[in-house]
Amino acid sequence: MLSSSEIRRYSRQLMLPQIEEEGHENIAKSHVVIIGLGGLGSLAARFLVGAGVGNVTLVDGDIVNISNLQRQVTYNEMHLGGLKAKALLNELRKVNPSVNIKGKCIYADRDNLPGIIQSAHCVLDCTDTLAVRKLINQACFFADKPLFIAAASGCTWQAVNLLPNQSNSGCYACLTNTIEVREDCVTQGVLGPVVGMAACHQATQVLLFLAKGSNADIKWGQYIHCDAAQSNIRAFALTRSIHCKVCQ
Repeated sequence: MLSSSEIRRYSRQLMLPQIEEEGHENIAKSHVVIIGLGGLGSLAARFLVGAGVGNVTLVDGDIVNISNLQRQVTYNEMHLGGLKAKALLNELRKVNPSVNIKGKCIYADRDNLPGIIQSAHCVLDCTDTLAVRKLINQACFFADKPLFIAAASGCTWQAVNLLPNQSNSGCYACLTNTIEVREDCVTQGVLGPVVGMAACHQATQVLLFLAKGSNADIKWGQYIHCDAAQSNIRAFALTRSIHCKVCQ
């Protein structure tokens, strides 16, 4: 049974048929790992902590710099020069002190990823380099962890939900074998609200999954590409590549 204070705090999401009380209890028991705490990860984390995800692990070795503030809305000038994981952890504890939040001030790599995601119910990839995304994809596939990826550059954002070991869909490595992925805001620039759109989509998909598990009404293995300037959304099924070294 939820306490009266919990009902007041989460009343708006408890009303939703996609959540309800049972779904919220599932959310409260979950452990989510967020890798990359820039514009995507910091905002997605804010929504997940606000929704009452029981355990959240924040992973990033970067510091806050002045160029981040254009789109990384959780930080401000008081955080400049500080580690993102520490700064975000302190801000999120002000939002929901009942959530168990841990910060890891490290960059994800081949060696530490298995340990980082070991106890996670799902992983959010909010990083901004192709090489790291491939490592996270591989680690989640072999650890059988659902993976939610989002990215943004220019005026477009992209996202895909991956459920490992599904015979009818591929992994992120299959995607990069199929198309040329350009998701680098450093070289292409990015509009702040576009990053927020991607983070909102990613957090929504995660909460629906945590609430209902395999019964959640979300799309797996479907790559979404949204042009925010033109209000245009395209999607295609991500099939397995016969040349993939991860999921084949």
